[in-house]
Parts: sequence; C-alpha cells; structure tokens
Amino acid sequence: MRRNVPVIFVLLLSSAAAVFLPKLWAQSGPAFEVALGQPAAPLDGPWQFHTGDNLAWATPGFDDSSWQELQAGVPWDAQGHWGYTGFAWYRRHISFTPGTPRDLDLSLFLPTVDSACEVYWNGRLVGGIGRVPPHPVWYQGLYPGEVMLVGKSVAGIPLGKPQPGILAIRVWKAPTILFASAEEGGLMVVPEIGSASAVAALETGVRFRWLQENQFALAVMFLSTVVSAFALLMGLRNGGNTFLFWLSLALAFPLEDFLLRQVPGLVPFRWGYGFIGEIIGIYDVALWFVLIDLLGLKGNKRLVRWTIIVAAVELATDFLDGALQLFDWSKTSHSFLPWDFAFTILAPPAEFWGAVLVLFALRRRLDAARWMLAICTLAANLAQGLEDLGGMGARWTHWTLFDSIERPLFTLAGSPLNVKAITSTLLLIAILYAAWRYSVEQTQRQNALEQEYRNAQELQQLLVPESLPALPGYSMSSVYKPAMEVGGDFFQVIGLPTGETLVVLGDVSGKGLKAAMTVSLIVGTLRAFAETINDPAALLAVLNRRLHERLRGGFCTCITIRINPDGTCLIANAGHLPPYRNRQEIPLPPGLPLGIVPDAEYSSVSLQFVPGDTLTLLSDGVVEARNAQGDLFGFDRTREISGKSAVEIAQAAQQFGQQDDITVLTLHCAPAEVLHA
Repeated sequence: MRRNVPVIFVLLLSSAAAVFLPKLWAQSGPAFEVALGQPAAPLDGPWQFHTGDNLAWATPGFDDSSWQELQAGVPWDAQGHWGYTGFAWYRRHISFTPGTPRDLDLSLFLPTVDSACEVYWNGRLVGGIGRVPPHPVWYQGLYPGEVMLVGKSVAGIPLGKPQPGILAIRVWKAPTILFASAEEGGLMVVPEIGSASAVAALETGVRFRWLQENQFALAVMFLSTVVSAFALLMGLRNGGNTFLFWLSLALAFPLEDFLLRQVPGLVPFRWGYGFIGEIIGIYDVALWFVLIDLLGLKGNKRLVRWTIIVAAVELATDFLDGALQLFDWSKTSHSFLPWDFAFTILAPPAEFWGAVLVLFALRRRLDAARWMLAICTLAANLAQGLEDLGGMGARWTHWTLFDSIERPLFTLAGSPLNVKAITSTLLLIAILYAAWRYSVEQTQRQNALEQEYRNAQELQQLLVPESLPALPGYSMSSVYKPAMEVGGDFFQVIGLPTGETLVVLGDVSGKGLKAAMTVSLIVGTLRAFAETINDPAALLAVLNRRLHERLRGGFCTCITIRINPDGTCLIANAGHLPPYRNRQEIPLPPGLPLGIVPDAEYSSVSLQFVPGDTLTLLSDGVVEARNAQGDLFGFDRTREISGKSAVEIAQAAQQFGQQDDITVLTLHCAPAEVLHA
C-alpha cells in the first residue's frame, strides 16, 4: 500500500488537472490560437472588455466570461461606450498551434492606444504605452488608425517564450478635449503577436511608411525653417527689422506644427495640447503683419488697430487654454471640456482675419507677386479656419468638413496631399516670392535714397566751404562734423567788395536731405543780399521772411557777423548760441529763431577786436554732446575750451559723445604790426 501512494497521488493530481484546468481556461472567454510563421499574427476578433479598474483582472484565473465582447481596432465610442473616460480592461486568451517552435522570443506589437495603457501577460506587467494615473502621460498627435513612432511600444513588448496565457491590457482614456475625433477610446489599432524579428519588421515598416507619406511635408518644413532662420538673422543684422521678424515667425510654424502634431508619440499630450494653440496664434498674428507689410496696408491705421485687437484676443484665449494643462484633470475628467470650450471658442473665428486683410488689399492696385500672395493667403486661411472649425465640431455635430479637408486629393511620390497641404505650400511659395520682390524693392529704394544722400552731400560740400578765404588781419579755422550723412549745420564766409567779410553760422532743425535743402535756400538768400544789406540784423530779418511758412513747423538758429579790416564788427543773433571772445561769452540781445513768426525783429551789436583776440562760434552740437552716463558736455566745459583751435574743440565734444552736428569756427586777430601793416 505504501508503494502505491505515489502512484495514487499522481493519478489524483492528473484527475484534478483534467477536471479543473479546462474550466479555468473556459472562464477566460474563447481562446485565440496563434500559428506563428515569419509574419506576426493580428489579434483581431472579439476581446473580453469591462469598464472600471481592478488589478485582479490581470490574473489568469480571473473569470471574465460575463464581460462584454469588443473588437480591437475599433474605438470603444463606436461599440456602446461613447464619451467614456477613465479605466477599462481588455482580456484575451492566447494559445499556440502545436508546431510553434518553443525557443522563439515573442513580442506584442501594440502601436497605439487611446490614451495610455499597461500590458499584462499571465498576470505579469510586461510593458505599455505612456503612463496611467496617478501620474498619467499620454501623447499628442494620435488619431484613429495612426501608430506611434516614438516610445517603447513601437519596438515591441516582450512576452517571453510561447506558452498559453492571458493577455490583459489596462487602458486609461484621458479627458475628452474640444478638438476630439468623432470616435475615440481604447485599442484603436489591432495588436499583433509574433517573434521579436517579425515585430521589429513591423516597426520598420511603420517608420518607412510614415517617412514615405511625410516626405513632402518634411521638405516643406526644411525649406521654411531655413528661410525662417535666414530672415531672423537678416532682421537682427538690419537693426531689428520688424517685417523680417514677423516673416521669421510665420515661416517657423511648419517646423513647430510638424513636431507637435505630425510625429505621433513624440510629444506628451500636456505639452503638445498646451502649446499648439499658442503656436497657431503666433503664426496667425505673424502672417497678418507680414500681409500688412507686403500688401501695402500700413497706411490704414484703423485696420492695423483692429488687427492688433484681434491678435490680442486670439493670443489671450490661446494662452489661457494652454494654461489649463497646468492642472491635473484626470480625476475630474468631465470638468475639462467646458473650460476648453470657453477658452477656445473665440480662436477659430479669429483665424479668418487674414481673409479680411486680403479683402482690404483687393481694393488696391497690386502687382503679380502681391496678387499671388493675396489669393494663396485667402485659400490657406479658409482651409485652416474651416479645418479648425470642423475639427472642433466633428465629435459633437458629426460634421464631415474636417474629414473632407483632411482627405488626400492625390499622391505625390508616395506622399498623400490634401487641401490644407496644398494651400499651405502655395502660401509658403507666395510668401517667399513676395518677400523676395519686397526685398528687391527695398534695395532699390535704399539705393535711390543713398543716391539722394550722395547728392545732398555733394550739395552740402558746396554750401559748407572746405577751405576758408583769406581774411586780412585774421587767421581762421573751421571744423564741420555732421551726426548723419547729411547735417543741418552750415556756415559761410563771404568776402564783400567793400573789403569787409560776412561770417554766418547756423543750425537748421531736423536732419537729412530736408535740412540740406533748407540750408541751400538760406545760403542762396545770404549770397543774394549780402552785398546790398550792410546791417546783419536787417539781413536776418530778410532771411526770416523768406523761411517763414517754408520750414513747415521747423526753424533755424543763426548768428551773423560783419567784420571790417580795422577790427570793428557788427553781430546779430537769431536764437543761436552766443559766440565766445577770449573764453568769455559775448552778451547779445535775444532774437527768435528764423522761420517762426514773419515779423520778428533783430538787433545788431558793435564790437571792436584788438590784436590777439580770439572769437569762437559754434553750434549746439558741442554743448549737447552726451556721454554714456547721460551727462551733457555743457556750457562750463564749452567755455573752458573755447579758446582752443576749432579742431581741438570739435574733437573734445565728439569724444565726449556726439549726438548732433558739430560746427566750430574760430577767428584770431593778428598782432598790431600785422593788422596795421
């Protein structure tokens, strides 16, 4: 009897196994028998499905026979669970055909799920996609039928050697968003099981197909990114050119949009959904201001003001909507949608503002490049806006607008192109062409402006003498240093038939070509009346009447001196800095600058030079020189150096910090033996 105990024990154990094991597997629903060859086998057909969450549902012995049957590859929205968010489980009994090699390394190809999952094989956690709560991570850019390109699941989830077992997938669905697909949730793609090499081949095929389908988008993205970087560098080089800055932002959008939305699994949802609205808003605003520049709408101040208002509204709603991702909505999933709706509803209508700008531009006379830009902008703007509106309403209204815009029209080198891709590409081409034409026009204007400046410089060289005439009994020196290419300072030394000399120094308000033309008018008037008007005050009165209403709000300060060979002189001042005699300021009666009122009166003051005297006349560019700390050169420093040569005075002011035109003229009275020789 003792020798029969082991035999009896084995018989009892075998009988128990024969009775209970079939019941155990029968409680797990119908078995799926896999015949493994080189390709992986799809796990299609019905899966046992149950909403809720219980980690005991991962164990092989759990009875799931009462669970609902659901198809993998079809969202659970379409199978009676529309709008369900949170946890749900899929279970499947897997067995293998008798001829399956036992030394295979098995892997599960689970390319996507909505929204995150954990995979259990015979009760053991073997992998997953993203991370389920309490700290969920799921990915942006996954739509029905799409597969992940980044993440552990793409390389396959290892299952070990072939053996019968229970495959359980714990799925978590994130809160529903406004821009949701019509049907979502769960196993969006049929999982496949096979050898590690077969699953690796599936992964390679997925990546190859993605690259093939997106090669056109990659080319457009690369081109726009290169041009965007070039525009930014050129803008920085040109002193912060705002047009190039907006152009750079607009052309950077394809790269940002591609990385956030078109590479499935690259960016976690909270980053992607949190930033995509702001990126679209910045792109819209940048495009609007590019259009305002290129279509010549800057002069319409009201339109520009409304563009700023619409831009502020769109950006504010986009940033508020993005800020929602700072909070964890996984525990209150149904609360997210109302907030998402409230902060998003104004953004899609605002996207049509580009079409408004184009309609305003159509009333103008446009060249071919701008017509092309206007038409392409209108088409792309309508496509983008309609896609966003359709995407926002697809889940709730069952509109087909989004699908129509997303549906490929034709294929180019393996890349399917839809309405949005075509209009966006045409818009990129139109922007680049119009920007090139714009840069050519700007270069032509710049060349014309530079030519005008060269002409003005040539004119000013005639108006500001490079060499001074001989003045018996005096030695003279002068320096003229304009702050820009063309300045508003001037001086003249005019010899008269009577042997006297007229010295005039002045400063016209403003800079550039306009100031130079005013100087030419003044110098022409001076030379016309210098011989007939002996009194400097009367000469200033004539100049004032000639300049009144011609300066259009501007003015001119001027000091005039008529010098006799015997050392006597008359001085009249029209709002200019008083001259210095031997480092002392000469008091002169006040006088209004020229051109302010037509009947201004001026007075002359007589002065007697004696041998050795030095007279210094200068413009306010010396006094108003300013250093890096903001300090002015000032009157005290000017008075201290007023006895030096014109070159030394000008250099001192320029080194201190030139802000304005600097003009200095000095006269030194010769010794008595020279003066009376």
